[in-house]
Amino acid sequence: MKPSRVHYSVVALAVLIDMMSYMDRVCISVAAPKIREEFGFSASQVGLIFSIFSLSYFLFQTFWGAMADRFGARGIVSLAILWWSAFTGFTALAWNFVSLLVIRFCFGAVEAALSPAIASAFSRWVPVTERSTAFGAFLGGGRTGGAITPAIAALLMLRYGWRVMFVVFAGLGLFWAALWWFWYRNSPNEHRFVNEAELERIGAPAVPAPASAGRETTMKFAWSKPLVSLLAVAFGSTFLWQFFITWFPTYLMENRGFTLTQAAGYAGLPFLFGLGANWIGGLATDALGRRFTPGAARAATGCVGLTLAAGFMAAGMFWPERGTAAVLMALCAFCADLYLGAAWASAVAIGGKAGGTVAGLMNSSSNAAAFVSPLLMGWVLQTYHNWNAVLGLGVATTLVAAVLWLNVNPREARRG
Repeated sequence: MKPSRVHYSVVALAVLIDMMSYMDRVCISVAAPKIREEFGFSASQVGLIFSIFSLSYFLFQTFWGAMADRFGARGIVSLAILWWSAFTGFTALAWNFVSLLVIRFCFGAVEAALSPAIASAFSRWVPVTERSTAFGAFLGGGRTGGAITPAIAALLMLRYGWRVMFVVFAGLGLFWAALWWFWYRNSPNEHRFVNEAELERIGAPAVPAPASAGRETTMKFAWSKPLVSLLAVAFGSTFLWQFFITWFPTYLMENRGFTLTQAAGYAGLPFLFGLGANWIGGLATDALGRRFTPGAARAATGCVGLTLAAGFMAAGMFWPERGTAAVLMALCAFCADLYLGAAWASAVAIGGKAGGTVAGLMNSSSNAAAFVSPLLMGWVLQTYHNWNAVLGLGVATTLVAAVLWLNVNPREARRG
């Protein structure tokens, strides 16, 4: 019997939802100069508005991962889309600094459900030999959203203002929440279009894992060297990458002299490059894994990618011509993204039946850095008026992450 291919459609749907989530997440970076001008915010206040999202994202990642391992991703993802879309729309109603902080905190708390829930879903739906590619595709969806958002957001802002822009982005969520609920099932066995041959290919268990399995498996791996190293890598690499999702448009306008339209074009490059990087990194990792071992393939992809990322950012910081400098910085994002598919596949391998929980831990560490990074950048900018000081620190953390990644080489969890 020829296997059905429903698991490919699950991955494709996850890709599109991640694209939409990044559109909601990134649009505020384009609106930031206008918001700052309208409310008279300082650079530190804008940095805190950027960071508060990552604080709640960090706090709720592991919780949502555990919930997805226990109850499945179907309802969690659908409800999360509805709620984060609502808070995207609420941003248009903000009237002062505190209101923006509260809205962004709540937005991050519910959007935190997406990535660990998808990791839990992929652990049930995607064969081990295809997981780096699947995660690369999923994360590439986010990069696609990030790449197209600056231009769309700038157009909406120039015509209608920043408040209308947030309402437009918020309206996209209803369709995707309904589509996920209609098509996805918590186990391949529950999907009427999955045949026995595809179940065998996936290695799907006869029944979902018991509720206690996630906690027991996570505790077993909590202090293992691969997991601790993975968490450190996630922090170190994100510290620099978060620059692109928050301060990059402001940096281009204030430090390199770009107009809003010009900055919007260049601000999309890291996400556009990241789209290709996630696909290339995922496909290359799975291909190398079939030739050697999955752990060795992940180690090579991550170490090389993160080392090159640090090099490109250092070059962009000091390159005199502003257009070339912006492209070099965007290539930093490309190289850093090469390892992401391998990172998420590693989290699922470490976690086993608690893959969503461990993925949540990893993303929590990543978003701890995402909270610290823009906040520290805002403080340094206001205090020392020196961008290179913080960017240089980001280069250093990325190099440390490249070395620590060599410790993330877990044995594959037994299927089923």
